[in-house]
Amino acid sequence: MDDRRIAALALLERVRRHEIESETQALGQLRAQSAQLEQNRRDLEQSLEDGAQCADPALRSYLGNFVRSVRGEIARGDRAIAEIETSAAEIADRVAEGFREIKSYEILRLDALARRVADLERREETEMSDLAQIRWWRSRRRNPVR
Repeated sequence: MDDRRIAALALLERVRRHEIESETQALGQLRAQSAQLEQNRRDLEQSLEDGAQCADPALRSYLGNFVRSVRGEIARGDRAIAEIETSAAEIADRVAEGFREIKSYEILRLDALARRVADLERREETEMSDLAQIRWWRSRRRNPVR
């Protein structure tokens, strides 16, 4: 029974590890997207700064539209980053919970293994004790004490 339980716990550990690996990959992708959006935001802010310092009077009439457009893009990027961060936090919570589950399975599996090893040692000790007692009785029969 213990062997089946140990095997089942080991299987649960492996399955959960596989699930966590896929979730951590998704988390990594989300963080990469977030970093890309942050870079885009910095680029937009830099282009806004550069565009606001335009000295050409012919381009100044377009400056207001440009500033509104860039700010709109920055706001969309910020909303996308917020959504990504929310999703990433949920996935990170699931990953942490998964690691706790794996640790529980591991503790149970190692406990069952320890009990099995202790049981085997106890049986071996009993057998050795029985063998020693049999040897002692045999030696006593061969060399009776008078």
